[in-house]
Amino acid sequence: MSESQATSGVSGWGENGSTGEGARSNGKMPDALNGHRLSTADKPRFRTLSGRSNIEVVIPTFNEELNIVEAIKSVFEWADVIHVVDSQSTDRTREIAEEMGAKVVIRPWLGYAKQKNWALTNLPMQSHWVFILDADESITPALRDELLALAARDVNSVSEAGFYVNRLTFFLGSPIRHCGYFPSYNLRFFKRGKAKYEEREVHEHMIVDGPTGRLRHLMNHEDRRGLEHLIAKHNRYSTLEARELTRERISKKVDDAGPLERGIATRRWLKRHVLPRLPLSGFWRFLYMYIFRLGILDGLPGLRFCLLLSTYDLLISLKLAEIRALHIDEDAKRLAETPTKGLAVPEGDLINSAITVAGPTLLPKPLSDEVPPNPIADRPTILASVPPYIMAALSVPDSSEGDSSAGAGALGGARHHEATPGPEPIHAETASYITQLKPHINIPGTWPGYRTVPISILVPVKNEERNIVECLRRCNWATEIVVIDSRSRDKTIPLAQAMGAQVYQFNYDRFTGWPKKKNWALEQIPWNNEWVMILDADEYMTEELAEEIRRVVSGEWKPGAGSARRGCGDGYWVNRRFMFLGRWLKGCGYYPSWNVRLFKHKLGRYERIGNLGDTGSGDNEVHEHIVLSSGEAGYLQHEFLHYAYPDLSAWIEKHNRYTTWEAHAMKAGDIGAVNASLFGGPIERRRFIKRFGRKLPFRPTLRFVYSYFFQRGFMDAYPGLVMCRLLAWYEFVSIAKSREMSAHEKERSRKAIS
Repeated sequence: MSESQATSGVSGWGENGSTGEGARSNGKMPDALNGHRLSTADKPRFRTLSGRSNIEVVIPTFNEELNIVEAIKSVFEWADVIHVVDSQSTDRTREIAEEMGAKVVIRPWLGYAKQKNWALTNLPMQSHWVFILDADESITPALRDELLALAARDVNSVSEAGFYVNRLTFFLGSPIRHCGYFPSYNLRFFKRGKAKYEEREVHEHMIVDGPTGRLRHLMNHEDRRGLEHLIAKHNRYSTLEARELTRERISKKVDDAGPLERGIATRRWLKRHVLPRLPLSGFWRFLYMYIFRLGILDGLPGLRFCLLLSTYDLLISLKLAEIRALHIDEDAKRLAETPTKGLAVPEGDLINSAITVAGPTLLPKPLSDEVPPNPIADRPTILASVPPYIMAALSVPDSSEGDSSAGAGALGGARHHEATPGPEPIHAETASYITQLKPHINIPGTWPGYRTVPISILVPVKNEERNIVECLRRCNWATEIVVIDSRSRDKTIPLAQAMGAQVYQFNYDRFTGWPKKKNWALEQIPWNNEWVMILDADEYMTEELAEEIRRVVSGEWKPGAGSARRGCGDGYWVNRRFMFLGRWLKGCGYYPSWNVRLFKHKLGRYERIGNLGDTGSGDNEVHEHIVLSSGEAGYLQHEFLHYAYPDLSAWIEKHNRYTTWEAHAMKAGDIGAVNASLFGGPIERRRFIKRFGRKLPFRPTLRFVYSYFFQRGFMDAYPGLVMCRLLAWYEFVSIAKSREMSAHEKERSRKAIS
């Protein structure tokens, strides 16, 4: 990963139709990509270590099944050995690489620089020359011949220890020959043992022991995983870039491991000293790429490329401001002490700051400080208020003392493959968390009593250890709490169980795409109560709303002042307040934000937009809405709090998935159970405005103007400005993904006809 890849992974999709320098391979795609094993005749035969090429290739991978074939095809006929260093891929990357004859080594992810340095130090390489090739790159025939000519010479007669290689990037099927992205030199070819990467979190460069040169011919860069993957990568890189810049500011030192190529050194100086001080971040990057570096000559793909890349600078700037605004320089100081913290496994998942069972700090009221004098001695008192099903499971001996299946049996057999699903077995950590969390203790205030309101709370989750404790503590007045999980890898499940929830696993069928998590839960869970309240893990109940819900389910509720309206009596709209960058957003179109969340579970289901299958947006309902079979829902007066975006990375990650959903919804024409109407309810009006807006030109700009001025985003000060800029980005990405889908469909149709 080089500095010239400041947004590395930018690439294109489309059929190649050209040959020669910079052209993409037209070779037949191996069957491995389609899930079939290669026949013996099709498998490439690699050269042995006989000095015939004197070059070994190293390819780091993680979930690269769409790219790895072209990368290996470009080198397998001449490389002595191809080493694939895989970071525990969950797709068919390893199988494909092995079938094509590469030597695969599995190494848990260490970080961008450390992973490659590990490979250079530990792989059993014997050739004199090494080429590091990313899985979304391929070597052209002209570059191959140049490499072979160099490697054929006596290694001691070559004065250079390493060579920079120029790279041509493809985006949306077109080569980017301007925009400041071409030429794009990366040091990739070097003498074994003479080079290593500087250990930075991102945009690391190779430091070579000796002089360097530049090769004449090109390699191609074409990532086939689509815009959603590209945006996710930019989101990670911008976070790491902001961390790196903050670490350097705090430590007041620069960690360049050695001299850098002039263009790279200039870009790094600008990022350190100019970018953090520029107003209108992103605009200057666009102006530079599109006008001064002639991106306009790359046509419409060049315009879209420049717009997308300018967002990267915007994200770095916003995340730098976020670090300072939220007073998290202490985290930066820790990073200064451990600057190579890198990323976690799997590749691309950012390391979160240390999480405690106390939950987030951005809460309206603190937890009670009441602590039993002796938690161990007081354990019977604490457990007296725990739901019986947890008590039953906790009484089962540990697996070390008996049959480990007993816990599951105590809960009713199989976990999630039976006709009527059963809850997750109690985890071993649950008892200790109960002691720490004291789930029966209320937040200070006039909350209903513990387990006194006959209502079921449904909370869909995945990796929500940061939020789940405080969310459920504010629901401990409900007699039933159900958490629907999607294979969380953190402590979500034991924490939820400790807070008194029954946890069910949902197995999503991404090929049918329906039902999704909440609809499945409404259909399958054996509910104990008539009324259900749906709450996300990052949403927090207020005591006023809890009391209003108690009156609804007990039959005492009547419409009153404020927003309250009766409706059919079987379901209710509930308003919520969005918290963003530590502030309640009152403008930007984020308030009011009405959703049907409280209803009789037999009478409400989420609509299905069109006939969408897998939208790529995950297993949870995105912008689908609850429809009541018995009539119109009423409106409650009080609100809950929504801490959906603890940081900008979370916003980008979530809306990257949402824009994929938007692209599918555009294709389906937004046809669902809720009609678009300017004079209907809040969702009907919102859907009408969205449908009308999709017909307008310059949608991203219009979205900013509408949100910032007409929806009074300017009243929310700096957070409002940031949000409105992000909403404009949301429109741009939705359009881009819609066009990407159309291009894929046309390409498939063309291939089918041919």
